[in-house]
Amino acid sequence: MTLCSEPSISSVIIVDDRGERIAARYYSERLQTLAVQHKLEAALLSKALKSTATGEADIVLFDGHVAVMRAGKDVHLFVTGDQDENEIILVEVLNALYNALSSLLPGGSLDSRNMLEKLDVVLLVIDELVDGGIILEIESSAIVNRVGMKGAEGSAGGSSLMPGVPSSSTTPQQALLSFKEQMTRAFKATGT
Repeated sequence: MTLCSEPSISSVIIVDDRGERIAARYYSERLQTLAVQHKLEAALLSKALKSTATGEADIVLFDGHVAVMRAGKDVHLFVTGDQDENEIILVEVLNALYNALSSLLPGGSLDSRNMLEKLDVVLLVIDELVDGGIILEIESSAIVNRVGMKGAEGSAGGSSLMPGVPSSSTTPQQALLSFKEQMTRAFKATGT
């Protein structure tokens, strides 16, 4: 009798066209050293630059890994698993990452500048997607909502990850006053 194991992710990697790491999370024991990580990133980028897939996920098998990749403007997103991992599941994780980032980044643009400016959002998306190699969520809209909530709860210095959402530095009295003002304006606008 063969037992089915739950799908797991070895890594989630985002690099630019020059091979510079923008964000990465490694979950596999054999990917814990920096030298191994850089070697994997370089190999993935080399495969991505040779790929003919445009606007969709591409799948490659190499060196004991299954990797799925998708390109943005000048960035490449990768999700890897062990060689016996289901590629369809990896593609779903990659698509959730791509779609969530497209929804959260300014202008929906997946480029290195946007990602570096909003690195906190990029890292939150990855953390909401996968934790310890275990897939938490593949519905991009749920990830977007969670990242928006964390931005509203955890932002410091009076700025929020999501525009229009008050930061956690607001006192309860200020929040209540703001709520009252918004409700008053809404009632006046509807004529009620």
